[in-house]
Amino acid sequence: MSDAAEPKPDTEQQVEPVVVGTEAAPVPEVVQEAVGASTEEPLTQAPPTESACPMPEPTATAAPLETPTVASTLEVPASLQVTASAADQDGGEWDLLVGKVRTWISSGQLQEQWQAARTPLSLLAGFIAVLLVLRVYSAVLGVLDSIPLLPGLLELAGLVAVIQFSLTRLVRSSDRREVMTGLKQRWESFRGRS
Repeated sequence: MSDAAEPKPDTEQQVEPVVVGTEAAPVPEVVQEAVGASTEEPLTQAPPTESACPMPEPTATAAPLETPTVASTLEVPASLQVTASAADQDGGEWDLLVGKVRTWISSGQLQEQWQAARTPLSLLAGFIAVLLVLRVYSAVLGVLDSIPLLPGLLELAGLVAVIQFSLTRLVRSSDRREVMTGLKQRWESFRGRS
């Protein structure tokens, strides 16, 4: 990681003075045209005076310019005390969580909460089951409805079954009474009274 240049001793980092020439530099023609082409005099630069641009003179007490450098990477080995104490704990957060759940279950609070929430949970589960059955039923009917000629054939089969049941069980009064008593018994057994 020591890609940065090594710092030089103070003797090599002294600032060299900048020498400004006293001769006037020629001005390019483009600049002369932009400033004013009507003047025949060439543009010259005046040498800098000491009041306009004072130059610092190098001294022996001047602080050298420092370039920032990156220190090498430090590697700190793991402490033996930290690793030994972690091994003594016999697990981490997961074991702590499992321990708390086990104590909560063994305290009996879970059974009390289950008894309190039994009726609402069973109602919620029944409601979800009914919704699921209705969704599946409507999906099956949608698929059957998309098949050509099938809805009409199913209606015809239903009509044939109703006519056959009516002719065999509802024409005579004795057969009608048997059907009615059978329906009443089924209703009572459904309600739980028989």
